[in-house]
Amino acid sequence: MQKNIIGIYTDESLVAPAIEKLESEGVKVTDVYTPFPVFEIIHALKLKSRFPYFAFGFGLTGFLLTFWFLYWSFVQSYPLNFGGKPSFSLSFVIILFVMVINITVISSLIAFFVREKKGPGTKAKEVAEGVNDDKFVLLIENAKLDEEKTAKVSEILKTSGAVDVIEKEVEA
Repeated sequence: MQKNIIGIYTDESLVAPAIEKLESEGVKVTDVYTPFPVFEIIHALKLKSRFPYFAFGFGLTGFLLTFWFLYWSFVQSYPLNFGGKPSFSLSFVIILFVMVINITVISSLIAFFVREKKGPGTKAKEVAEGVNDDKFVLLIENAKLDEEKTAKVSEILKTSGAVDVIEKEVEA
């Protein structure tokens, strides 16, 4: 565990400008905890995600597996003649559409939980009290900062609208 500077905000519109101010001063914001997604914070931290590519891959895999299963079961294994319609027809489209969505959602959900190491028995990490209710928390690693820089960071956080600024040991 290491000491960190924690800035607690009650208004989400103040967090992104504070991040930009800290970044301009050369201070790296380690993490931000919010009760709901705030896209301005994501842009201020310059975060990129490869998750859409994984979702596309899951969808493509779901399409191919579903198409293979439908083709195998209706055309090769057990072809039935329903009212003179061909075995391989557009009736596959609706089943393909629904199964691609289902497989993509379920696979993405599993990938998210594996990536974030969440699941049954995982202990929640609470950086500051109220972060799950209505507080927005900025976490700045203090190990690389000297006394003067720590005081400057605390001053930036207070002037940018932080309700509370504390130093606390937080698990990585």
